[in-house]
Amino acid sequence: MIRFALKPRVLLTGASGSMGNEAFKELMRRRSTYDIVLILRPSKTNKKMFRKYIPKSSISKSQNSLVEGDGLKIVWGDLTSYDDVLQAVDGVDYVLHPAAFIAPGADHNPYLAEKINVGGTINIINAIKAQDNGIERIKLVYISSVAIYGDRLAPIYWVRAGDPLKPSVYDFYATTKIRAEKEVIESGIKNWVSIRQTYIAIPNAMGLMDPIMFHQPIDQHIEMVTVEDAGYGLVQCLETPNDFWGRVYNMGGGPDCRFIFFQYMDRMMRNLGLGDYRTIMDRNWFCTRNFHCAWFADSYILNEYLGHWRQSLEDHYQQVKEAAPWYIKFAKFLPSRIIRSMFTSRMTTGKDGTMHWIMNNNEGRISAFWGSKEKWEQIPDWNDNMPDIDSEAYILNHGYDESKDLDELTIEDMKKVAQFRGGECLSSLFKGMNCKLMWRCAFGHEFEASPTLVLKAGHWCPECLAPPWNYDEIAKRNPFFSQVYYTNHDKNESNYYDEKCYEDIL
Repeated sequence: MIRFALKPRVLLTGASGSMGNEAFKELMRRRSTYDIVLILRPSKTNKKMFRKYIPKSSISKSQNSLVEGDGLKIVWGDLTSYDDVLQAVDGVDYVLHPAAFIAPGADHNPYLAEKINVGGTINIINAIKAQDNGIERIKLVYISSVAIYGDRLAPIYWVRAGDPLKPSVYDFYATTKIRAEKEVIESGIKNWVSIRQTYIAIPNAMGLMDPIMFHQPIDQHIEMVTVEDAGYGLVQCLETPNDFWGRVYNMGGGPDCRFIFFQYMDRMMRNLGLGDYRTIMDRNWFCTRNFHCAWFADSYILNEYLGHWRQSLEDHYQQVKEAAPWYIKFAKFLPSRIIRSMFTSRMTTGKDGTMHWIMNNNEGRISAFWGSKEKWEQIPDWNDNMPDIDSEAYILNHGYDESKDLDELTIEDMKKVAQFRGGECLSSLFKGMNCKLMWRCAFGHEFEASPTLVLKAGHWCPECLAPPWNYDEIAKRNPFFSQVYYTNHDKNESNYYDEKCYEDIL
């Protein structure tokens, strides 16, 4: 086997995805500093995509699943195979892990989402532990998602790490990201971070034309980040000081990347020549709750380390305009009814479309995304009661004195934290943020978790974590959680969604 020069080795997962591919390009620009290892599924698309990066004359084929040369090693394998992951992790100094099976596919196949997103992450952790001094030596960057916070409409659209985790009903992707993040935080690996990634804005806006677009409420606050800044930021994790590690961060693009969804639609449709969005889409096509995205009150913290706030919302609009396919140029000559029919036929009336749920009286989806059929019927048209873009919002209470330094916290603080979550802290000694304590939730489930996981990451009882979704009962007993629930749910609601709820649209 050809051995790399004595440079730090970086394993990157998901290099064929949006964020991962931009990170790969950035790593390639730094090849004088780092050697690169990739683990990629051996699909025809992936092999064609990466063939050009390894000169044929320098490729060594020690086995069918491995090619390497000139500081780049590719393991053709699968994250769900521990042997493949072990081969990829062998000898590395850093693991950058953005790979995931994402929505909407993940929400239609929860088993595969669990296998890839959770199982793949556990394989990486175990492979790190199998390395010589791996727990101390290898640094792991895990990419989580804003989806784990769930629905954060006004007045709670400001999000920060440590807020309650409330994956939206039917969002199996988000539940797997929570479970995988827990494995990372509690892994025992000394140098880890979890970065909760926001909406990554890609130039190919037409590629986002999916029914999931209408699952988003029009008044959703969104802090995006461009795909280039996301990939750059991931690689910048390699250049950080010691105090960067062992923490959870929110990644967004900052103040210049914040908007409200209906404003974004207005600008994007006009830029693409599709006209006034109000003439081609009905307001009641859009859901009024149960999605995700927010503005991050603490995304500046990550930027102070990574310096990834380079591009703005305006840059994104320009990127989309430049990347628009040729046929979009002719859209401005089409009647609005023709453009409207594209949305109704492709995106609203299919099984994952909002109007399909209404027409077929899908009670589960209707209750989750609107509250009831009656509430859907009360949605006004575009000319009435549009969202207030200057609405006030507030920061959530985490249940302890956050002005204290971490080394000032005591077991009494842990007891207050548990009480605010409707439970108890059963331990009598507090030995630090990373030493696990015993807790009991409001439903009597007992579990171990570190204060870092509970206080700084917002996790709580793993047995209560969806699926199933039993939020109405949880909110009644957990004041911490009720902060993110009763802003747009009635206290007399009584909904329950089981593990197989997704099968209604298959």
